[in-house]
Amino acid sequence: MNSLPAIPTPPAQRWKDFRLQGLPIIAFAVVAATISYMWSRNLAPTTFVGEVEVVQENVASPKPGQLADLSVDQFQSVKAGEVVARVITTDPKVIEASLGVIRAEVELLKTGMDPILNQHRDAVNYQQLRLGWLVQRVDLAAARVRLQFAESELQRVARLFAENIVPRGIPQQATGQNGVSGYEVALRDRDALRTEVEERGNVVAEIEQKLRELKVPETWENPQTTSPAISAAIAVQDEKLRLTEAQLNPSILKAPMDGIVSKVLRRSGETVLAGDPIITLSAPRAQRIIGFMRQPLPFEPKVGDPVKVYTRRPHRQVADARIQQVGVQMELVTAPMRIRGFGTAMERGLPVLLNLPAGLEVHPGELVDLMIKPSR
Repeated sequence: MNSLPAIPTPPAQRWKDFRLQGLPIIAFAVVAATISYMWSRNLAPTTFVGEVEVVQENVASPKPGQLADLSVDQFQSVKAGEVVARVITTDPKVIEASLGVIRAEVELLKTGMDPILNQHRDAVNYQQLRLGWLVQRVDLAAARVRLQFAESELQRVARLFAENIVPRGIPQQATGQNGVSGYEVALRDRDALRTEVEERGNVVAEIEQKLRELKVPETWENPQTTSPAISAAIAVQDEKLRLTEAQLNPSILKAPMDGIVSKVLRRSGETVLAGDPIITLSAPRAQRIIGFMRQPLPFEPKVGDPVKVYTRRPHRQVADARIQQVGVQMELVTAPMRIRGFGTAMERGLPVLLNLPAGLEVHPGELVDLMIKPSR
């Protein structure tokens, strides 16, 4: 065994070894911990993505029915209050049935007037003239119902004819494909009904004018003073007919704001439900910007904090904005503002609403970069 004592290592050598081997590791660990601490507490990024707010409104029918006339197309400009569509809200079969009931009751009244015909000849003739006026109005209302649907059918056939789906004239069979007749057949039916409506309208107007010009005694309004049932029944039928005529008028849909037609969801001839969107209008200019501050929040944003807005166009624009409102809860970030490559990720952020700086040329829905400077 070697009995020689171990040669001691000088302290200077031990310090040298520590400086070369241990000190770099310790220094690296301390610097990494310091950087991590500073990054998490003070150096969290204050830049986030915002989207220029899109203002949209839907035009919908308050009642179910058939879309008869859609007068706008996609990307067309409209003004607030402009008529964009008409919806026939009453089933034509129901209207026809109501008119048939009124017609039958009027005929019954005419028959019931025979017993008093000899006693009150002139008064009865006056009442029969009124009844004839009611009958003509009933027939006019029925013709208007048929005309409305003939015009709707003509519009549908015209589109199919433009696409060479239906023939011009009468097809070899009774009807074309899907029960569609030729374009000229639909045009002929529409013109015939339009002529019928005009002629019946002239007859109704002429009888009404004669009734106004006649100066009749008050007793003629009640030909049998002991039994006013006939006059009352005529008045009832008159009110029923007025109600039916009011139901004939289609529901008029108007644009709720100035804007552009961004979506056309229904076409003429389609059946729509109450509240079912027909078109979507988009405002041509935006007023605000919405952004989402992702977690972890470097600070709590406050109303009035200044924000720099940077556009993503080739000629980048920079403008100053301020926070108008701050959300109270974390919400899902909309898909366009999610990090690229994570479009399906369910990311959450704190919503922040900014004013749109004056002079900043951006489109609704455009993405912008936001840099917030917190107030101290």
